[in-house]
Amino acid sequence: MQGRGVTAASSFRILDSHYFVPVCFLFFIVLRAVPIFFLPVEMDSDSSWFLGRGLSIASGGGYSEDGYPTAYWPVGYPGFLGILFYLFGQDQFVGQMANLLMAAGTFFLQLELTRRIFRSEAAARLGVLLLTIYPNNIAYTSFLLTEIYFTFLLLFAVYLYIARRGWIWILVSGLIFGLAALTKPQIVFLPGLLVLFRIFGPKSETNLHEDIVKGFAIYVIMAAVLVPWAVRNTQVFGEVVLISTNGGATLLTGNNPTADGSYVENDPLVVQRNFSVQDQVGADRRAKELALAWIRENPGRFAELVPLKIWHLWAKNGEAEWAYQAGYQHYQKYQSIFRSVRWINQIFYGLLLAGSLVALVLLVKNGRSVARPWVFFGYCLMIYLTLISVVFSGQARFHFPAMPWVIMYAAWAAVMLKEFASRTSPELAGQFESQDRQA
Repeated sequence: MQGRGVTAASSFRILDSHYFVPVCFLFFIVLRAVPIFFLPVEMDSDSSWFLGRGLSIASGGGYSEDGYPTAYWPVGYPGFLGILFYLFGQDQFVGQMANLLMAAGTFFLQLELTRRIFRSEAAARLGVLLLTIYPNNIAYTSFLLTEIYFTFLLLFAVYLYIARRGWIWILVSGLIFGLAALTKPQIVFLPGLLVLFRIFGPKSETNLHEDIVKGFAIYVIMAAVLVPWAVRNTQVFGEVVLISTNGGATLLTGNNPTADGSYVENDPLVVQRNFSVQDQVGADRRAKELALAWIRENPGRFAELVPLKIWHLWAKNGEAEWAYQAGYQHYQKYQSIFRSVRWINQIFYGLLLAGSLVALVLLVKNGRSVARPWVFFGYCLMIYLTLISVVFSGQARFHFPAMPWVIMYAAWAAVMLKEFASRTSPELAGQFESQDRQA
């Protein structure tokens, strides 16, 4: 029995190695580079659209579609691609390499955030190991989609706000939050949440006046990023368009007669928006009106869709396989392998989610060793993304930005449970030895 305690205590011994982080990072890069170089894909659907808009920007055509100015999707990611294509060449490989670099940045940001928030080197190292072998995260690196870019920006901005107190870092954090909002406008309230966390945090770390001023400064910098784009849109379309023209369509595709909680675009009501690039503002307005009218007329069905939307947001994972199915020419030949990896990924994802829930229980019962209230930011992000999906629709890719936090929680929970087992096993061993002597 005592031997079991020793085993439990040393289960994570490999994490103590001086070489663990560099070797893990090397493995992380190789796993993400292999698909880029050996599983060539064509961009399809959203990734094809982003690629086209980035190429248009790089070639001097501006943010346009079919020769018409557009703002259908937020410009953040296409604009980023446009700058890359202009500087380094107009090829999707440039965007894939940028994904690889931003994924590498995410590796170190998660490592440092876990160290700072959970105050556990073992949890930090186990966390990046879990991120390294996470199949869906690996698969996304090949595709020009917003997920890796946005997740990197969000983690970077949060890290700067939590870890750096100087004014220059606050301004940089505001800039990065602005770029993130230019990619996914719904995150505009998250900096305010961080400010509240700071204000209601430990007294020794709080200066009410300074924290409020810094929070205001972050939003000023964000506005400096977002307002010029709103001005461009207003000039182009002749009416106020703050960031994008797809809000109404997003609302309508999640709330219509055949809605099932996910994204439904072939419903007859969705078709009535009558979209065209030339009339995208009008189509967005019509879509919003149709969606709101349907919700008002069908409040019961809207309520019934809520759990379905949450299910579609959180239940499944591995959606990157669909991109390979559409863009990898040999997919059919290796379909069984892709499907097997997806099942493995789904089990892995389920364990991560379960671990994050265990971590919540541990934090509520006894989480004095962690940095409060920062440790709860990931749960707030998960709730925030859920609330957005409840209004619009639930799609698995929408939880991608929360996964580094889910992994942090799962890793910390695993370490805490192992430490608990290592403390209790010797006690149990002593009890058994005492019973043996009495027998």
